[in-house]
Amino acid sequence: MATDKRLEDRVAVVTGSGSGIGRGSAIVLARAGARVIVNDVDPDGGAETVDLIREAGGEATFIAADVGRSDQVKSLVAQAEDSYGRLDIMYANAGITNYVDLEEMAESDLERMLDTNLKGFLFCAKHAIPAMKRAGGGSIVFCSSVLSTIGFPQCVVYSATKAAMIGAARTLAVEVGKHNIRVNVVSPGTINTPMLARDMADMNVDEAENYLQNVRNANALGRIGEPEDIGNAVAWLSSEEAGYITGINLFVDGAFTAVKQI
Repeated sequence: MATDKRLEDRVAVVTGSGSGIGRGSAIVLARAGARVIVNDVDPDGGAETVDLIREAGGEATFIAADVGRSDQVKSLVAQAEDSYGRLDIMYANAGITNYVDLEEMAESDLERMLDTNLKGFLFCAKHAIPAMKRAGGGSIVFCSSVLSTIGFPQCVVYSATKAAMIGAARTLAVEVGKHNIRVNVVSPGTINTPMLARDMADMNVDEAENYLQNVRNANALGRIGEPEDIGNAVAWLSSEEAGYITGINLFVDGAFTAVKQI
């Protein structure tokens, strides 16, 4: 399966890789030669991702874990080391959305989003660092969003978590650089995922097409991104080609954040 071998013999954990951006990224990392730990709370989706990688000739293993639980993330990293002897790449991708006005949001939903979208990313980094020290270095990548920098109704908590992880990554990059560990962020725009399909579930055919066309028109390239677009960015950031890059937030959005909305 490895076609460019940039990540040959590297071991990567991809959280939330049972579908969407996580799945596409896991496939890209495997294609670049990495041995991939597929992680998700959905065992069926995780198993399907593993099958897709193996059928294409790559190497992958599924490990279930809730990233919002520190003990489970610690176990995830330990199992990755037990399986492959090391950990080189942690792509913290797992996240959730909840479109609701802040005043209407239940505190339990707010806490769940903080647990998954912020604490989960910090747990992934916290427990990956000791393993990467043992491996002589590594790459940690957080998945943020264009909504970290632009306002969008009903996304107050989501946007807060996505913005917070950028600040955390920049500071962590300074903290662990001496250990040859790099920390970066990717911020996707609109990507063709099950989450996008869910957002359009209540639309009729005309409404859905109008929505998709508006999304296409909202960026410079005139198309909706694919999960592999994000995976390509993660693979590059985790390769030696990006060996002097750390502490950055890379927008992968077709210039959505640069296009003036009128």
